[in-house]
Amino acid sequence: MLRSLEKIFVVLMLLYTTGAILPFFAGRGSATQASTFELAVQVPLYCLTFFFIMLHWRSFLDAAVTMKWILALTALAVASSVWSQVPAFTLRRSTILVATTAFGIYFGTRFDVNGQLRLLSRVFAIAICASLFAAIFFPRYGIDATLHHGDWQGVFAQKNGLGRAMALSAVVFFFARPRAGRWMSWLGVISSLILLYLSKSVTAALVMLLVIGMLLVFRLFRTRFTFALPIFTLGTLVLSLVLLTGVLASPEFLRFINRDPGLTGRTSLWNAVGSAIAQRPWFGWGFESFWLGMQGASGTLVQQLHWAPPNSHNGFLDLVLEVGIIGLCLFVVGYVFLCGRALVFLKRYPGHIPVWLCTYLFFMLAYNSSERTILEQNSIFWVLYISTAASLYLHVPYTVMVPEPAEPYGLHAAEPAPEAV
Repeated sequence: MLRSLEKIFVVLMLLYTTGAILPFFAGRGSATQASTFELAVQVPLYCLTFFFIMLHWRSFLDAAVTMKWILALTALAVASSVWSQVPAFTLRRSTILVATTAFGIYFGTRFDVNGQLRLLSRVFAIAICASLFAAIFFPRYGIDATLHHGDWQGVFAQKNGLGRAMALSAVVFFFARPRAGRWMSWLGVISSLILLYLSKSVTAALVMLLVIGMLLVFRLFRTRFTFALPIFTLGTLVLSLVLLTGVLASPEFLRFINRDPGLTGRTSLWNAVGSAIAQRPWFGWGFESFWLGMQGASGTLVQQLHWAPPNSHNGFLDLVLEVGIIGLCLFVVGYVFLCGRALVFLKRYPGHIPVWLCTYLFFMLAYNSSERTILEQNSIFWVLYISTAASLYLHVPYTVMVPEPAEPYGLHAAEPAPEAV
């Protein structure tokens, strides 16, 4: 009974971190204050998180001690309240970040990788059905009628929210093994891609194409031709990110897709952010304390740009802006360690699990070329980064220690491995 309730809680918590449904009820708080409805949902969910953590505190601590770089980065975000422009606000937000990180560790330790994918597939099945229902029966809410007229946003606050959720959903369904069978995975992939297309999210489409390309690279990595493959794989990853960043910042590309370069072009924004970083390069302005509209230092950028960006539209710039070069170095070192471990598993063990872990690490990094997913509170992308780290150190050696029969990774109907208990 408790196990079933725990799974229901995890699905609800993951759905909350996708940003789906709740924006239609939460309303908008001020720049430094969450809405009452949001707090009424957030507080019970995280209280339940710590309740379940306490039931399994030993495995939680065992996993936490393996994530020194991630914990150091999170601790830096909390410590930044000391030099933040708005110390109390940074402390509140960083506390939520700690809770989000704790849920990621719990999710990665409590469920093995197949169990995580099954629960994620349920979450995205709900998001897909709810988005279709909203767009078809309540188009006033499900289809944008203002800035991006006709673009679907489903049960998300904005079309890019739907786009990036569906990009992740397609990847999840590709690797998941639903007990209902292979057809359910294909249905999930196709539905996700249809909604991604209807969202008209350019970033999501480009990231999806890069993910498909990286799946081919990961397949090559498993061949017998091992010479220089690690360098080739990492080089491909870096080159993909550079090309994606360049394409998204290019005025010519924006004109080609009928977007206004003056509004959505990111070059001028990134130049302005670079000037702000230069003022506080080492430790930044404080976690979540820079982008406050006309308040504080961001007010100067708003006047300079003549529009009010919600963030830097680049996760790496936001990371340096908030926790400085020190924070960026902590993230890079931790990420490189995780990638190295993931590639070792990919090379040594067959099956879909190592490929999923490598794919998610690439997916998460690729999205930061245009949006923020690093060190983000209440974000499924940060939760999955943490759970991926936990899985790489805990579950993968046991899940794939016995070689599986050679078969294409991704969609297959083999009986899933039992969940961790």
